[in-house]
Amino acid sequence: MVEMSGRNLTPIPLVAAQPGDQFGSSDTITANLWRKEIIQRWYRWTQIGKKPEHDLWHATHQQAKFLPLNLNTPVVLTIHDLNYLREKNGSKIDREHRRIARLIRRADAITVISKFVAEEVRSHFDLQGKPLQVIYNGRLDVNQFVPAYPPWLASDRPFLFSIGIIDRKKNFHVLLDLIEKLPNHQLVVAGQNDTEYAAEIRRLVHQRGLGDRVTLPGPISDEERQWLYQNCESFVFPSLTEGFGLPPIEAMTIGKPVFLARRTSLPEIGGEKAFYWDEFSADHLIDVYQRGMQTFNSTPDYAAHLQKAASRFCWRTAARQYVDLYQAVLNVSTEQQEQPRLAAA
Repeated sequence: MVEMSGRNLTPIPLVAAQPGDQFGSSDTITANLWRKEIIQRWYRWTQIGKKPEHDLWHATHQQAKFLPLNLNTPVVLTIHDLNYLREKNGSKIDREHRRIARLIRRADAITVISKFVAEEVRSHFDLQGKPLQVIYNGRLDVNQFVPAYPPWLASDRPFLFSIGIIDRKKNFHVLLDLIEKLPNHQLVVAGQNDTEYAAEIRRLVHQRGLGDRVTLPGPISDEERQWLYQNCESFVFPSLTEGFGLPPIEAMTIGKPVFLARRTSLPEIGGEKAFYWDEFSADHLIDVYQRGMQTFNSTPDYAAHLQKAASRFCWRTAARQYVDLYQAVLNVSTEQQEQPRLAAA
């Protein structure tokens, strides 16, 4: 969460109780228990008639637990995804839905990180006429890292690379079918691998005799990730549900061919130059892959087109858009000169 204090839009981060040396004590707000929304709603009445302490509050995630005490403080809410609609069921969906609906009621403006998320939000929530704006995340400048060869990469075979938490929604297990049809290749899937799904993949790797061609190294360093991006044959990402999808953008920044599931936000992020799987049968996986690699290798400027597509996602651009939105929300709040809002958020 970020509060904006003063009309010069000076950011004040909301930080954990022990922020360390990253922030000075004079420019932070400590995330104490009493600041949580579930607590504050019971004594918010104490702020009736009082001037808000802060000019604007940005709740930067749909699971935000902290909101301003004074109901006259304008709030910008960012929603990253509604993945719970595909990952949960029954009462868990209802609980998540109610929480986000409360935040939307409290917000003065909503931002989302992709057009796909915008469509889902509009379909599942009453925005009550409040503005909703797509502001894309920026991309990490992966080229700032000096590439370092991963010592755990034992083979010099060409390799396909992917990265992310080894979670079922990432759908990584289908890549085993693909790598079986590429007998001269290996597969590297980096990221947190202490999940049951990761254990399931390791069992499948053992059963299929792919132990020398499939590696799940776990979390890797920035330098190792940079080397893998630069030296992989391709980046493969069959994820079933993404609100945005940063790893494909990082691979495109390097100019690598990217193969994605045609699901949720990924077609929007990958654009026209990524290659897409419409389903996950072994024959379809290998057909799309071989045709995509043929197109990439036979088109001299394909890598440059991928890099240009990735350049759409820029933190500097995102920052300008957020500042413009903050100013617009502050202007509306000033013009309305509304009476204090008495209903609990």
